[in-house]
Amino acid sequence: MRRSLLALLLALPLLAGCWNKMEIEEGAYVLAVGIDEGRGNSYAITVLIARPSALAGQEGSREAGPPVIITTVEAPGLAAAINLLHAYIGRQVRFHHTQAVFVHERLAREKGLPFIDELARFRQLRETAFLIVTREPAADFLRRLKPGMDNNPVKFIEQLTYHSRTSGTLPAASQIASVISLLNAQYQQPVAYYAALSAEETGSESVSPERESRVTAGALPRRGGSPVEMIGAAVFRGTRMVGVLDGEEVRALLVLQNRFQGAFDAIPDPDEPGEHVIILHLNPGRRTRFVVERLGEKPAIRAHITVEAEVVAMPSGIDYSLPDRQDDLERAIEQHVVENVTRLIEKTQRWKSDVAGFGRYAVSAFPTVQAWEAYDWPSRYPEAEITFTVDVRLRRYGLTLAPTRGSEEGMQE
Repeated sequence: MRRSLLALLLALPLLAGCWNKMEIEEGAYVLAVGIDEGRGNSYAITVLIARPSALAGQEGSREAGPPVIITTVEAPGLAAAINLLHAYIGRQVRFHHTQAVFVHERLAREKGLPFIDELARFRQLRETAFLIVTREPAADFLRRLKPGMDNNPVKFIEQLTYHSRTSGTLPAASQIASVISLLNAQYQQPVAYYAALSAEETGSESVSPERESRVTAGALPRRGGSPVEMIGAAVFRGTRMVGVLDGEEVRALLVLQNRFQGAFDAIPDPDEPGEHVIILHLNPGRRTRFVVERLGEKPAIRAHITVEAEVVAMPSGIDYSLPDRQDDLERAIEQHVVENVTRLIEKTQRWKSDVAGFGRYAVSAFPTVQAWEAYDWPSRYPEAEITFTVDVRLRRYGLTLAPTRGSEEGMQE
C-alpha cells in the first residue's frame, strides 16, 4: 500500500499536463506599440501585429498581403488593451516580441511618460524594447512605416538604430531599461530616439542645413525612399520631454559620454569657408576626462576632449597636408567640435536636463547617498560652470597626400 502511494505521489508531477499552453499559431504577436493621447484618462494604443507567413514571404501562402495588421484601441494601459483586442482579434494577443514603443511628442511634452511604470512591470514586455518619440501621432507613424528594403517594418527600425555606431546622430541607448534606470538615478537625465515622417510625406518644407547633420527627423533634404526618418534625440527632464537635439548635438553628446565610435563630417574650408568644405572622418581619441573643480552653490566641472581625424576630401585644392597648413585645419576642426559641444551644454542647461551625465562625476564627492540627494544635482546643473578643452589630432590624409589635379584646376578657374 505504501509503495503504491509513493509511486502515485512520484507520478503526480508527470500528470499535471499543460493547462496554460498556447500553440504558436494561436498567438497574435505584437511587434510594436504606439501610444497617443486618448479621451479622458485613457490612451490611444496602436498595436502592430505580425502576420508570420507574410513576413516570411512564403510562396503560395494563403496569407499573401500586408506583413502586419495595425489596429488602435483606447484603454488606460497595455494590459487593459489586451481585453479589448481579444474582442475582435481571433488569437491571443501577446507582447513578448514587442521591439519598440512609439510615443507621440505632444503626449511626452504635456503629460510625460505616466505609463512608464507599466512598461517596467509588465511581464510580457521586454526591457530591451526601444522607446521612440515621434513628431506625428504614433498611430499615423506606424501606419506609414513602410520600409523599402525589408519586409519587417520593426526590423527596419532596429537597423536604423545601428547608425548610432556609424554616424553618431542617434543616442547610444534608448531602451526602456536604460530610460528607467536614469529616471531612478539623480546624476543624469534620459534621452530617446526621435523619429518623424519625411517632409516629402507630410508636405512640409525640408531645410538646407549649413552642415549635413545639423537637422532633426522630419527635415532631411531628400527625395524618395522610406517615408520615415530617425535622427536626433528627444531630451527628458524626469518623465517629461523638454526638447530635441539635432544630429550634430547628439554627436557631441556621445563624445561627452565616451560612446562616440566614429562618423563622417564636413566643416567649412578654413581658407574658403563660403565656397568649399573639408570632408573628414572623425574618430574618438582618448577617453574624455572630467575634473570636478568645485561644488557648492555653483558647481564647476572641466572636461578634456580628444578627437582624431582623417581627411576624406579637400575639394578646394588647398594642400592642408603641408606642415605649415596642418595647424590651420586642426584649429578649424577644433572650432567645429567646440561649437557643437557648446550648443549642447547651453541647450541642456536651459532645459535643466543633464543628459551628458556630468552628475556622474560630481556624485563621487559625496560620502553617502543621502548627502548626494540632499545636494539636489538636477537643480544645480543649470547654474553649473561647465568648461572644456578640445585636442584634435590629424592622423591620415586618405590614400593621397597632395590634392588631385582636378581640384587644383578648379581652384585656379
